[in-house]
Amino acid sequence: MPISFSKRFLSAVFVAVCTLFCASAATTEEGLKLRKVVIDAGHGGHDPGAISKDRKLYEKNVVLDLALMLGDRIKKAYPDVKVIYTRDKDVFIPLYQRADIANKNHADLFISIHCNSAQSATPSGFETWVMGMDHNAANMEVCKRENSVILLEDDYTTRYQGFDPNDSESYIMFNLMQNAHFEQSLIFADLCQKAMQGGPVLKNRGIKQGALMVLWRTTMPSVLVEVGFISNLQEKSVLASKDKRKQIAGELFTAFERFKEQYEVSGSTDDGKTPEPLPDGPKGTIDEPATRPEPPAPSSGEQVAYFAVQVFAISKSLKPDDPVFKGAEDIRKFNAGKVFKYTAGTFEKEEDAAAAAQKMATDFPGCFVVKIDNSEIRKK
Repeated sequence: MPISFSKRFLSAVFVAVCTLFCASAATTEEGLKLRKVVIDAGHGGHDPGAISKDRKLYEKNVVLDLALMLGDRIKKAYPDVKVIYTRDKDVFIPLYQRADIANKNHADLFISIHCNSAQSATPSGFETWVMGMDHNAANMEVCKRENSVILLEDDYTTRYQGFDPNDSESYIMFNLMQNAHFEQSLIFADLCQKAMQGGPVLKNRGIKQGALMVLWRTTMPSVLVEVGFISNLQEKSVLASKDKRKQIAGELFTAFERFKEQYEVSGSTDDGKTPEPLPDGPKGTIDEPATRPEPPAPSSGEQVAYFAVQVFAISKSLKPDDPVFKGAEDIRKFNAGKVFKYTAGTFEKEEDAAAAAQKMATDFPGCFVVKIDNSEIRKK
């Protein structure tokens, strides 16, 4: 791989992530709420996607029907949730625009729906993809096929910084990315797989990781669901059936419903206040070095608020010396239901915390300033 491509692509990764990342989760006095979901029907227009062996069934039509049925179920069950489609008719939408629609609308969840395909008619089953890096040959073939859509876009070599969807070496650079919502994406992917188990598509192929362009550019929990193989005769008949598609859409709705419940429980408490920090260790901290800087001292006995930089909000419990923190100082962990929020630094002034966040943005895309007030973490 030419060094010029490596530098340009690496730069583009950091610029895109740092520029596009936003705090998409809607926070209210009642806590974290899932307010917006973007449903992406893959392919469309002059891009038919996968085509059945008899050339009578097109992926673009199947997934559009599934997307609209899923969206309709969500609208009826949750009138307070805004459903946004990347397309609601047979049109071609470039991959970058699909992600941009989600980012610009500050969506809380992105669901991309697809049908799988193979040269052989034997492969079958459903699977859910999250953004990640897996060098498995079969996974790489799926990534190449789904990313090849960019070849249909005008000036794709400029828009995607020279990325070649057919070149395996191009995918190496994805190892250098961070996905701030990886844990939440995995949770939703697992719920999708469990909900589809026992449905009209029989085989559970599990959760996969791959360098998928449409997921790379999103700044919220995101998955790509392959609902079945259009190249498999039995599953082609399932995907061609309106009733079976309705059943599949119902399964995806079940996954959404369960994710929404977990998502909102993780960001709120019974009294509607910001969750208390973990109880073990000093209040508001856990496993912290003895030499860490102390928060600003109170002048008259009251507890003084201070500022910090939130770097992660994930479901995994980490030690402050974990390599993922990349040398950031004064790491603190707060328990927010099923999610742990991690902050770095202790600052008396908000502007000092903001300056630190700007310096940390390269290592922690999407980091932002929070206020620690009465041992509670609050977004600024």
